[in-house]
Amino acid sequence: MFNDKMFTVAGEPSVVTEVRKKVLLEFEDLEFYEDEHRYVLSGKTLPSVTNVVHCFIREPFNEQHQAERYAQKKGMTPEYWIQQWRQNSFRAMKLGTKTHSYGESLGYLRAGLPERICPAMQNQYMKEYGFLAPLHPKEEAALKFMNEMPRSMHLVLNEAQVYSGKNPCPERNLKQQLAGTFDMLYYNDGADGQPEGFVILDYKTNSKLQNEYNRRFGRMLRPPFDCMPEEDYTLYSIQLSFYALMLEDIGIPIVSRRIVWLKDGEYQIVPVEDLSEKLRQTV
Repeated sequence: MFNDKMFTVAGEPSVVTEVRKKVLLEFEDLEFYEDEHRYVLSGKTLPSVTNVVHCFIREPFNEQHQAERYAQKKGMTPEYWIQQWRQNSFRAMKLGTKTHSYGESLGYLRAGLPERICPAMQNQYMKEYGFLAPLHPKEEAALKFMNEMPRSMHLVLNEAQVYSGKNPCPERNLKQQLAGTFDMLYYNDGADGQPEGFVILDYKTNSKLQNEYNRRFGRMLRPPFDCMPEEDYTLYSIQLSFYALMLEDIGIPIVSRRIVWLKDGEYQIVPVEDLSEKLRQTV
């Protein structure tokens, strides 16, 4: 598995090559079954970061209850609204998956590694010009992001699986062991004036990140995040902090955590708060 995932980029700083190798070797015993989205370590299935993050939602969405309310307020049957929501969710999931594959492939192409373009993206690749054609406005946004990324940013890894529990100080480890997959790890060499170090980035394709209703009426997450509104931005902040924590456990300090929010043809870089210490104390 290590040999399949390891690569080098011509001219990259040696620290990038070393950290790429370190991450792949440290976590190579983690098995990931993509179809089931299941992580297995030494025969044991680990909870996923995504599932644990959603445990901080105080009142999970009650589909049946909300469908009945919608039916009373807007007409149609509860079954109609459930079908609409599930179809919309399915469409958003498929679009998100495809956009992530496109973004991952762009990262390899930018690094001069067209052979690593995802199989699902091969039919969009124009080898003659080294061009990966965007077929959707979200993909156009990802292309613009990658084209505008400073040359000071060096790809370490895309779509890498990691897990908790590897900190040499046992008291610093989480109380439960979990696993997840981060989108992108880059190294900034500092030439653009930004802090030198490793940066975690995550593509998001949501229509919005903040929930104004929850902010207005004080609908907060469960402790220890009960001072933070229930919305995608705060959930993603927790998610990226989990990934950063797992890398820091093996000696890779993270200087920044950023959402790459892909809109239609445009993107926005959204820094998120470091919540690692709260996670270490409570999870």
